[in-house]
Amino acid sequence: MSSPVNYSRDAAVATITLDDGKVNALSPAMQAEINAALDQATADGEVKAVVLAGNSKVFSGGFDLSVFASGDTAATLGMLAGGFELAVRCLTFPVPVVMAATGPAIAMGSFLLLSGDHRVGSPRSRCQANEVTIGMTLPIAAIEIMRMRLTPAVFQRGISTAATYAGDAAIAGGWLDEIVESEAVLPRAQQVAAEIAATVHTNAHVGSKLKARAAALDAIRAGIDGLAAEFAG
Repeated sequence: MSSPVNYSRDAAVATITLDDGKVNALSPAMQAEINAALDQATADGEVKAVVLAGNSKVFSGGFDLSVFASGDTAATLGMLAGGFELAVRCLTFPVPVVMAATGPAIAMGSFLLLSGDHRVGSPRSRCQANEVTIGMTLPIAAIEIMRMRLTPAVFQRGISTAATYAGDAAIAGGWLDEIVESEAVLPRAQQVAAEIAATVHTNAHVGSKLKARAAALDAIRAGIDGLAAEFAG
């Protein structure tokens, strides 16, 4: 079976494309494949920026619901922790990360989207934390990612009512940085990544974003560390 994650490099830009043929569920296996691709980008001394893209239909629909349905507490906590660790990795990655929201970004998919340094979407890029519609209380780690990137009003509505944002509202609320036509999302993300790679000093980039995000990263980390207690019983 082919990998659900593809890695390629063009000059200084690495592109990591998710495509499981469905909704790019962030299962433990998908998380491992993404991390392996990020490892490859880190090991490649030529990479100065990374693009993380979805398939032609969706960026990511979030966690694998079958793991939740299995009743396996350890597997569920492992998947949750792995997803938020991946978000932290993107937020702290040593080179800029550009997200290509080729379609909807839902639940953990939306938190991953929020973890990019620049986010390109299309009119189809619905952004939503849908947890309260499926009977799940939002994890603290998710709340802290949303708090860091969204405007206060959108943050509150997104958490309490699972409000969906698209188009100009997604930009105004902090979900996306720009919108282009659907077929242009990946090329535009790669263009932005190439421009950043050519202009940004890598050490200054990572040093500055770590300072700017320090409080949020501490709060997200506390949420990850407390997942077992948060969802006990």
